Amino acid sequence: MQTAGLKIIFQDIDGCLNPADGEHFSVVAGEMPSANQASMLDAINQAVETSPIEHFIINSGRPLAMVHPILMHLPTTKARYVLLEHACVLFDRQTNAYLDCAQLAAKCGLSALAERYARVENIHRLFQWYRTEGQTTLEAHYQCPLPALDKVGNLSFYIPEHVDGDELLERIEALARAQLAPEHQEHLQFLRSDRYIDILPGIHKLDGIHLLTAHLKMELDHALAIGDFLNDLPVFEEFHRVLCPSNAHPKIRALTQTKGSNGIVSDKAYGLAVLDFLEQL
Repeated sequence: MQTAGLKIIFQDIDGCLNPADGEHFSVVAGEMPSANQASMLDAINQAVETSPIEHFIINSGRPLAMVHPILMHLPTTKARYVLLEHACVLFDRQTNAYLDCAQLAAKCGLSALAERYARVENIHRLFQWYRTEGQTTLEAHYQCPLPALDKVGNLSFYIPEHVDGDELLERIEALARAQLAPEHQEHLQFLRSDRYIDILPGIHKLDGIHLLTAHLKMELDHALAIGDFLNDLPVFEEFHRVLCPSNAHPKIRALTQTKGSNGIVSDKAYGLAVLDFLEQL
């Protein structure tokens, strides 16, 4: 890969920052990483600091409460901005506050993106439906709790280990389509990552990337995306430079290979792939 001019990395967490044995990060808000996980994060933080990269942007489906313990091991000022909840929200670590994405998009002259981000304000209707109807129906079918994560921009819940994630995704989409009013489901997107079901208000990771690069006055030609699962497909399709670890989903690996020399399928898994790339810079 030609790394000249590379200034910004958009970095997924789950499947990409884990230690070499793939140990999953906790799904309990506020729970600190294990010593094994912390060691990998500390090494990546040091590699970011010594690299020529200007911005290291965490781009995750997780909410802030589940990312904050990880960020404590990424104190580099290059990781100032954090795209959360599949880029439905943007957090500024320097000001310790969420940014108004619709307002920021309008300021950057991205009118269509500002309109899409304005939809996040209506996500409460989806939350209400899940609390009063969807969750009870799904839990009765699967005979296990399926509580929604504490999010503000999209609805997500953990896929139990004994449940087929694809089948669960199909079931909740069918329920929502049948029970929600047409105007409340018009822009919804139903996705799954390796561990979560996610219902998005017409916003996805690529929108956050366009918003943040405009805010930072950077072009995608200066950016690299690192991801591993199907929810990263839109990002990998648009980016010129992409990297995935060896544990990535087959579709992500295949798409990475279509980028030629600008696509790296690492021979290393999880965080080792990220660390190896950063150290080579």
